[in-house]
Formats: sequence, structure tokens, C-alpha cells
Amino acid sequence: MRQRISDQLALRGLHVAASTVYRALKRHSLGTRMQRFGVLEQHSARRAGLLTERTRKVLAAARPAPSQRHVEAEKPGELVCIDCFYVGKLKGVGKVWQITACDAASSFAWARVFIGDPRATVSAAFLRDLHQQLRQAGWRLQRVLTDRGSEFKGAFDRACRKLQVRHTRTKPRHAFTNGFVERLQGTILHEHWRVEFRRRYFTRLPQLDCSLQSFLRLYNHERAHRGYRTRGRTPASILLGANEG
Repeated sequence: MRQRISDQLALRGLHVAASTVYRALKRHSLGTRMQRFGVLEQHSARRAGLLTERTRKVLAAARPAPSQRHVEAEKPGELVCIDCFYVGKLKGVGKVWQITACDAASSFAWARVFIGDPRATVSAAFLRDLHQQLRQAGWRLQRVLTDRGSEFKGAFDRACRKLQVRHTRTKPRHAFTNGFVERLQGTILHEHWRVEFRRRYFTRLPQLDCSLQSFLRLYNHERAHRGYRTRGRTPASILLGANEG
């Protein structure tokens, strides 16, 4: 449809890209065929003075569902998203994994590298550090969101109970609901590791962690973020605001 409209406009001397046509249709709730049918039937019903049950059903089907965010947090510590990802197998070091956390309210990031497969003892120690750092910043860690991996069971669940932190998990086959930390890990991979591995040769785990923490200082304290939560502020300016002044 969008290409057809673009072609028809071109015949009238108006050259508009198909992508622009689609954005205009979507902006006016005409992006799908059912939405267009719904508007047509509603217009016809008004002219005839009768809105049939069939038209009501078409309109209901065409009406876009309200957008919902999978995770919400107003204050730091209300929700911290945690995940692990595989960095790679480095010669002389071994299989390197990274555990990462992102505060949903401030976008503040924490991460740590470790050797070997993800395991609950590593995740539990990471959680205790998060709890301590948030408390030092003036916030209380209230809830964490993870996937259903074994590294977030056992010792991790026991640490949650001891720290009085609520632990929620993503739905099966719905890992995208942990999108905050997934996007953060993608940023660290593309903007840090893929750059660093082309610049340096790492032989020890402390070297890797030092490099990672250096990037996180930039990410948290110096780099402005344009998300709907941060709006041009740095994550540190939000998270550490409780101790400012």
C-alpha cells in the first residue's frame, strides 16, 4: 500500500518515499489494513446514520493496543535488571563471561567479568555488591529482574531473601522483557569490547575488569543519555542525587 501511494503521488508530481508514506499513515492510525477498513466503515456508517455490530468489531480490531512498558521504576533501586553474556574465550585467560546490571530508573550500569560458566555463587556476590553500592548512594534495592537461568537460582535466591530483595523472572521465551540490560550489554560489546580487543592483548582477568570499569565510569558519569528516563542527564547524576548537596 505505501509503495502504491508513493507511486500515485509521483504521477501527480509529488515525490514522497514509501517509508515517509508509511510513517504518515501510522501517525494517523492508518498503518494496517484493518485500521484503514475500520475508518472506512466508520465513515460510511456515519453517512448512513447506522453503526452496525460488524463495524464495531472491525473498529475494535483495528484499534491499536495501548503501548505498555515491560518494566517501570520511578526511583533508583526500585528495579535492577541483571543478565550474563559470553565475552569470548581468550588465549591464556579462558572462557570469559560478564554479569551486568542496569538500574531501570537511572540507567546506571554495573558489570563484572569472571572466568568459567555463569553460576549462582558469582551472581549472588554481584547482588550483594549492588545492594551495598545502592545503599551507600542513599537508595534501597527493592527488586531485581533476571531470566530463568540456573545462575539466578539457589545461592542467588538465598541472597535475595537475606537482603529482602524481591526476585522476578522473565516469562519463558520472553527474554526481551529484560531489554534494559540486554541493550546495555550490546552497548558494552560494540562500544567497548570490540574496540579494546583490537587495541590491546589481554592476558589476565584483572586487566579485563580494569578496562571494563574504565568504560563504565565514562558510561555512568560522563556520557549523557537520551532515553525517556534520563533525558540528557548522566546516570550518575540521577543515582547519586540522593547524596548531593
